[in-house]
Amino acid sequence: MLAALIGVFGALGGTFLGVWMQRRATMDQIAAQERAERRGQLRADRSASYAEVMDASERFIASLDDIVQARRGQAPSNSPTDQWAPMREESQAAMRMLRRAIWNVRVSGPEDMADLAKSIYDVNMKRFRLAFDDSLDFDEMNERLNARNTEFRQRRAEFVAGAQHILGSGGTTARQASAGARGGEPAIRPGSARDPL
Repeated sequence: MLAALIGVFGALGGTFLGVWMQRRATMDQIAAQERAERRGQLRADRSASYAEVMDASERFIASLDDIVQARRGQAPSNSPTDQWAPMREESQAAMRMLRRAIWNVRVSGPEDMADLAKSIYDVNMKRFRLAFDDSLDFDEMNERLNARNTEFRQRRAEFVAGAQHILGSGGTTARQASAGARGGEPAIRPGSARDPL
């Protein structure tokens, strides 16, 4: 009888242990699936915010091209301020768009990417001031603008390399481009940001 009782308790214990282990495995699987979905959503949010930065930058470039074309061949005696108002407004709208995009990058992270986006904004503000500085003649403005354009391309390359690294679509090429832009030091260092991806 004792042997039968031990057998019954053993069977019940085995059943309960099996149910508990199965429930735990199911809960672990659900938690892993939720983490994967959060990572996927974070990646999608980041990708969208990084694309917003690039879109706003491209819009600004187009507006800057318009003002450079308008200033090319302009007689120094003309007062261009009124003529430039629509172009100035378009450039300012692009910069507002870029500020909003930077905020979205700050929200989606990591902070290193928001800093890179802000550096694009900063250099674009310098370019904006130069392009609309009517105290500069075209040649002087163009020369200064070309120097800032080089700086912009460098910041943009750093941002793109960082985005590729964070989103996992880069690789060695993205890290090399980023390292080259900052003189050997990557703009986004692996592990530098707390990144759940």
